[in-house]
Amino acid sequence: MGKPGIAAMAAAIALSCPGIAAAQGNWYAGATLGQSRTSDDLVSNRESTVVNGSVTGSTFDAKDTAVRLFGGYRLAPWLSLEANYTDLGTAHLVTGTVANDPPIPGTFSESRSVTGFGAGLVLSAPVLDRGSVFARVSAQRARTQADATLDGNIVFTTGNSGDRHRSASVNQTIATYALGGEWMLNSALGLRLEWERWQKVGRAFAVGASGTTGEADIDFYSMGLLYRF
Repeated sequence: MGKPGIAAMAAAIALSCPGIAAAQGNWYAGATLGQSRTSDDLVSNRESTVVNGSVTGSTFDAKDTAVRLFGGYRLAPWLSLEANYTDLGTAHLVTGTVANDPPIPGTFSESRSVTGFGAGLVLSAPVLDRGSVFARVSAQRARTQADATLDGNIVFTTGNSGDRHRSASVNQTIATYALGGEWMLNSALGLRLEWERWQKVGRAFAVGASGTTGEADIDFYSMGLLYRF
């Protein structure tokens, strides 16, 4: 099932719950769907490692559809403990190079996907009768998967210089923080809008290093539903 399908299924389940008008409880769950954007640090990190040649430019598709599933428990009206699973989608980077005299072009292409599980604390404050704003700080166990392909006059600086394709993955614990708002449609069902930043995701490219994926921040903008029970 695709990412939009996950969010739609969560919404349908919430709307079909027989207790939708029941008094809201301390537990809640939901899903948000939106867009991730990887920072341009990934581009500058990649271009800085080109040696014995020159960079002719990069094209960077930094955005993709992203989804978040979450659940939590309100410890107090202003404090909650929340866990989540997030799929931030895939960013695509292509960097062109030239080397030798006369110059011969080469191309480095990478697809980079990020997912993670996390937990954190949510501080919230009411706005009017049905709304609230919140801030969240979390620790995420993130997994970055990168697949790189070379074409033309360019080689990897480590290992077998004849390789034209390599894959690498990095598992790390990172800090994320978020700001957002909620609006309750009734006592149980609400809308959530939020922005979240994942910091320094991946392992930086470096001359002579192996197992690298590139390192960059990722912003995630999303909107979805939550259900209190």
